[in-house]
Amino acid sequence: MSALLHKISYGLRSQGLNYLVTAPVNELANPRLPITRYVRSAIISIRDRFGAAKADNEAWSDDALQFFYDLAASPVTFDFASYLAAAEMERRLRKLREINVIFVLGPKAGVRKELPDYEAAIDVPTRLARLRNILIPMLAFLPSVKSYAVCGSREQAEAIIAADRNRIHPSDYRVYLPRQPAKKDIFEHARAGLSIWPMLRATDAGKRFVADFLAREAKGRKAVVITLRNYGYSPERNSRNADWIAFANSLDPAVFVPIFVHDTETSMREPPADFGQHVVCHAASWSLEIRMALYEAAWLNMALMHGPMELCWYNEKARYVLFMTVGTAAINTEASLISNGHRLGVDLEFAKPYQRIVWKRDDLPALLDAFALMEKALSSQSALCGMSPASST
Repeated sequence: MSALLHKISYGLRSQGLNYLVTAPVNELANPRLPITRYVRSAIISIRDRFGAAKADNEAWSDDALQFFYDLAASPVTFDFASYLAAAEMERRLRKLREINVIFVLGPKAGVRKELPDYEAAIDVPTRLARLRNILIPMLAFLPSVKSYAVCGSREQAEAIIAADRNRIHPSDYRVYLPRQPAKKDIFEHARAGLSIWPMLRATDAGKRFVADFLAREAKGRKAVVITLRNYGYSPERNSRNADWIAFANSLDPAVFVPIFVHDTETSMREPPADFGQHVVCHAASWSLEIRMALYEAAWLNMALMHGPMELCWYNEKARYVLFMTVGTAAINTEASLISNGHRLGVDLEFAKPYQRIVWKRDDLPALLDAFALMEKALSSQSALCGMSPASST
């Protein structure tokens, strides 16, 4: 209750009385309260009972889960990785063979209306570019995805939605009542004892490109991939560039090669800092296939936790150390993190031993300490497997 009151208080302070209009609409599209789920269920029950019967569309629904991602309610962000993983878990639980992903465009030129500060930093064309360059390419990482569609209208979506409601995800999604998937679903599946592995993996084409890149740049050294966040929205969540550069400078160049990956949104601008002679993989900023393949091939991935690193969460081959700071912005307050399914201070439920979250800010002492611990762990793991550390790149 206190978290709800805090949210209402913050909404009134930041948006004024307009919050009293937008909040119920947002809650219906992104249900977090028990009463909202009852309201949605009642609307759907009445509509399904008295609405016209719908014939099944076999071309789309035969033994396949329909995962609807409706941009009237859902964000165009890397969070899609968590939603896609949760859809895969639903496919397995419902014993369906494949997934058809259906994107439904939103009311504001294809997307949903966002808060003014978000709109100013990430405008509609940028969000539509994310749909084309992040969300749709991400489908190639999940083998069970059979096909996808982008519906430009509610009528198009209504024409292909399955009559069999067991084949729809989220289960209470309807074209007339869009909703955002719940971020916590994948964590709840893991807590229930379900194994999420295998999940996402790099494409063969991406792996070939990255193999060529590492052969040229790493030359047998261990690749430490550092992904940076540097852009206008919530700048307090940006990477501490000076600390990351100092960390990269501290690595033995005979053994390790630090490889920086910049934010897509700012990668065409002047660099936010002087990275000296360190390697930068510009292709990973623009090609999601190359980004995922680089994460999979890296000896270790390191970053302040932000969107792209969710790709590492669901790739069991990706080794990572991610730094999670609590309370620097509304998105990572304790209440928000818990609401999204996180347990504070610990690794993800489904994380492998070489996948760690460090609940500290990304300053140099924390980077050095975390790297030393992971280097020791990976060296021990390599010894147990009968491999030299260098052979595990």
